[in-house]
Amino acid sequence: MKLRQKLAVVLASAMVITAVPVTTMAASTNSFNKTLSIVADKEITSGQDLMLQVKYADNDVKAAKGDVFFINATDFEFTEKAYNKGTTVGHTNDKHVGAEVEFLSKSQLKVTTTATDGKVEIAIVGTPKKGNPAVTVDGEDSLVTSGKYSLTGAEVVTDKLLAATAGDAKNISVDGYGSIADITIEEKVADSLSKKEVTITLPNSSDLIFNSKYAKGAEVTVEGKRGLAGEVTKLTAKYYEDEKGNVDNKKLVVTFPEMKTGTRGSVVLKGIEVQSEDKKGDVGTGEVKVTVKAEKMEDTKLVVANVTEYGVSFKVDEVEKLVSGKGSKEIELAIKENAVDSLDSKKDIYFTIEEGYFDVESQAKFNEANAEKGLSINKDLDEITLDLGHTNTKDGKTTPIFTADKINEFKFKVNVATKAEQKGPVVVVASSKNFEEDMKVEVATVTPAVKVETEAITVKAGLKDQVGGKIVITETEEESLEKNKEIRINCAEAKYGFDVKDAKVKVTGGDIQIDSEVKNGEIIIKVTRTSDEASTITISDLEITTDRTVPEGTFDFQVGGTAISTLNNKKTGEVKDGKDVYTSQYKDAIELADFVKVGTKNTEDLPNAAVAKEIVLTAGSMAYTVNGEAKTADAAVTIKDARTMVPVRLVADEFGKVDFGTINGVGTVTVFKDGNVLQFQNGSNIMNKNGIAIPMDAKCEIVNGRTFIPVKYVADGLGISYTWDAATKSVTFTNYAK
Repeated sequence: MKLRQKLAVVLASAMVITAVPVTTMAASTNSFNKTLSIVADKEITSGQDLMLQVKYADNDVKAAKGDVFFINATDFEFTEKAYNKGTTVGHTNDKHVGAEVEFLSKSQLKVTTTATDGKVEIAIVGTPKKGNPAVTVDGEDSLVTSGKYSLTGAEVVTDKLLAATAGDAKNISVDGYGSIADITIEEKVADSLSKKEVTITLPNSSDLIFNSKYAKGAEVTVEGKRGLAGEVTKLTAKYYEDEKGNVDNKKLVVTFPEMKTGTRGSVVLKGIEVQSEDKKGDVGTGEVKVTVKAEKMEDTKLVVANVTEYGVSFKVDEVEKLVSGKGSKEIELAIKENAVDSLDSKKDIYFTIEEGYFDVESQAKFNEANAEKGLSINKDLDEITLDLGHTNTKDGKTTPIFTADKINEFKFKVNVATKAEQKGPVVVVASSKNFEEDMKVEVATVTPAVKVETEAITVKAGLKDQVGGKIVITETEEESLEKNKEIRINCAEAKYGFDVKDAKVKVTGGDIQIDSEVKNGEIIIKVTRTSDEASTITISDLEITTDRTVPEGTFDFQVGGTAISTLNNKKTGEVKDGKDVYTSQYKDAIELADFVKVGTKNTEDLPNAAVAKEIVLTAGSMAYTVNGEAKTADAAVTIKDARTMVPVRLVADEFGKVDFGTINGVGTVTVFKDGNVLQFQNGSNIMNKNGIAIPMDAKCEIVNGRTFIPVKYVADGLGISYTWDAATKSVTFTNYAK
């Protein structure tokens, strides 16, 4: 792993050492033992006892002895004489714990561990420089966690206001085309970047130039951070041009607008592209450095890329054309090493798909057919795995699919398809710990089969035969809707009480021929002859009945069926009762968002809602009064266990509507009033109101065919008031006009 080069500029000369690890792996725990105040160019001596502590993971303690790793310095120089064996200066070698340390250069130490308990301490002796003094543990090929540990809580003093740093260097193949590392320009004082120009220069010795798209200026993606977050998202980058009009394609100028935030921040320049200076694309391998310059910023050299023959290519044999929801196409994908050892056989490769799906009829068949290639699919995740460590055994001989001493290439074929609502590119993504970042390849482009437009319908709850709404289905080209296939339309939210009773269906454009019917709440349209010209089907004047349980709000409908997607009514691979199991007709449907709107109920729609009533019932008596008018009931109010129980039908019929039924053989009573739905069950002390369970202090019970409920819950549930007269043992229910 290359050491990130970093030169930063700052405002305070005395700093505090702060360990800031940048890695997340758990092989070892690294940190400084203390904090020190430091000054640029003033040596940290061995007498100050600054130690970098490395504690190996518990399971690595035994193997730690003899482990070798390196410590690299940034903006810090190790003192050579302090690390020379046998020296008496500073006695640094006497201070190391569990390690032997060798001075390699002012910027690098070699550490060989001698610890048997997994605990190592390395004395840090040297001179901090201007910038961001730090040490980096390079744990590659060792048991130690790699990480960078800053010696400063802020940067060391300088008169510069801007600093440049680079992200991880990007790999660029020898053809020269690619992107360099992200470059961060950081303000040390607020608004330092406002109206500034930043120049990024490739060395004359480089075989690379900046991409030709910058000749006339091109956008660079930008991410603002801290005070500059959200201030700018794109900037223009252009080749440098001197006073005489001479253009330099190795020098790129990025111009910043006026940005006055009052808070210092930073800007990350992303995806700056380079290409080969030679049209033949013959670029020498090695590090790619740039020099970053700006007013009030020290010239900064950064490693931003590595040109290497190592790497992996990911390609598709041919980009296919797909129609949304209409079958699949076979593609062939290939993963190939650019050079020997570009891949590690211990790291699997995973393939997923964006805006589409792998059309594999049977997971078991696919896995069986591709087992020798190390391939398997997980249909639930829609993910294909390539096991680079897979081996095949035949005639007693074991053969790995990955060969370490040659360039490996892995090819496989799979069908891809898209769903009914998808359009645009279909992309397959290859992910692996072998790659610095996911690799993507476009495998298909998608054209919609139909376009659907709607006019919503507004209905009320609990009313029949409400008419309105329109759905227009237009083919994007002829024959998009196939013969003998069906379009099916219904409410996507089936738990609510929408029932489509009828609709007008006709061809309003083109020459497609259809039959239609409305059955069980579905509009079913069968294509009897395909079109020779793109056609339009219009569904209008939907006749909808709603029950009283439908709440106010908007609800989606859906357009499904076998004419819309091949996923609908397709074999699942399962067999039940000796028969193949098929998917739902709406497994893949086009959503008609907010197609039905349930509006506010009018008082005339609500039973008895606008009528003022007063009902007086007396315990033990069949006689009762309604607004003073004498009437006779078929059941009397009773008192049981100090609870007044009233016959629910009597009260509900006067104030609302009541239905009787059974659930699992148990008698139930359902009461409707003012949009509320109450349900009681014989022997239960639970009242269900609009789907919410409410405990009662007595159970509902049926006596002589009449259902009795505690008086309080009848009144509260219906939203009416009541009073109890203990002297006359009578209860009065009152419903006020609305």
